[in-house]
Amino acid sequence: MPLSAWRKGFSTSKLFFLALLSSGLLLILFPTQTLAASSSAPLLRKPGVRSLVAPRATNIHESIVAVHGLNGGDGPFGSATYGSQTMPGCDTYWADARTFMASQWPGDFRQLSYYNEEVKTDGSGCADNGAEKTYSANLQVQTYRSHCTNFFGGNEGTNNEDINHLSCLLAWYLYYNFGQHGWQVILVGHSMGGLIIQRTLELEQQRNANFPPSIGNVTDAITFNTPHAGVLLAVFSCFACRQGQQMYSNSNLIQDLTANGRHPDAGGTDWTVIGSDCDGLVHSDTAVGMGANHKVIYVNDSGNTACYDHGSALHDFSLQLDGHALYCDTTSPLSSDCDGTSGNHWTSEQTNYPHGLYELYQATASYYW
Repeated sequence: MPLSAWRKGFSTSKLFFLALLSSGLLLILFPTQTLAASSSAPLLRKPGVRSLVAPRATNIHESIVAVHGLNGGDGPFGSATYGSQTMPGCDTYWADARTFMASQWPGDFRQLSYYNEEVKTDGSGCADNGAEKTYSANLQVQTYRSHCTNFFGGNEGTNNEDINHLSCLLAWYLYYNFGQHGWQVILVGHSMGGLIIQRTLELEQQRNANFPPSIGNVTDAITFNTPHAGVLLAVFSCFACRQGQQMYSNSNLIQDLTANGRHPDAGGTDWTVIGSDCDGLVHSDTAVGMGANHKVIYVNDSGNTACYDHGSALHDFSLQLDGHALYCDTTSPLSSDCDGTSGNHWTSEQTNYPHGLYELYQATASYYW
């Protein structure tokens, strides 16, 4: 049964929304991924955060690598509509996540760039490779480009650059910074950035001839507001640019990810995908539309201060456990079942769920939670 149908018993205030869904109107705007769930009433999780199991030992080489979305900004249309103007949004895109994680996480936080004009308001570049000084966090440097020339190349540094090419650049970045040393890494993506990560892990797992021998041990992959099952509106956010077209629900990229990359694994990768009912661009059902170990949807109901638009989860510092969310944890991410003490359906947490950046921390804090 689709997740949206299961929600019918969860909130009577959404009857009108579900009626539209059944008529097919919202399927045009927000392509969905079918998720199995029980028709019984949702369980209420016991108060408190999900317990963290097998905490990861502190490792000086354990880094968080953040991959941004379309047009270099965390809003629906990014910082630059055409992907070629100056993109000052990169200055603030990951700033709050970096600050929050610095207070919780012993490793470094790295911010990648891949557009030509990603510069801060002071004119400096947005790429930040943390503690690593030998290699760059700019994916467009020749060190990475030289390996990907014949793999969907062209229009480099603009929003007409193919996502497949960006995935190749990311793979070689990961090789030079982590893979050649056998180090661990955590990947975090927002919006299109999550698709770049998913595609990178898929093609690396398939041993694509253009990809490196290793990208390191990707212990966690975490995505916020990523159209894993595709989205129609992305094509309008950049005037039919190539990257917008590739996020369309019926694109070759999305179809291949759905068929062959539902849960790509690079060293026991633990996937967490996060969406929100209040995101008007990437609907929650497509944000969780892949085979992930942990799926989270912040719900749109009365009093929920953690129902996020397309980018605000990345700026919520709150440590309060008062968010309203649906979640599904599973040790079998390619199945449609959730692991629970009373069944395989999604669980409703109406009062005690962590907010955006605290959820990010929890997703990085252990292999299984």
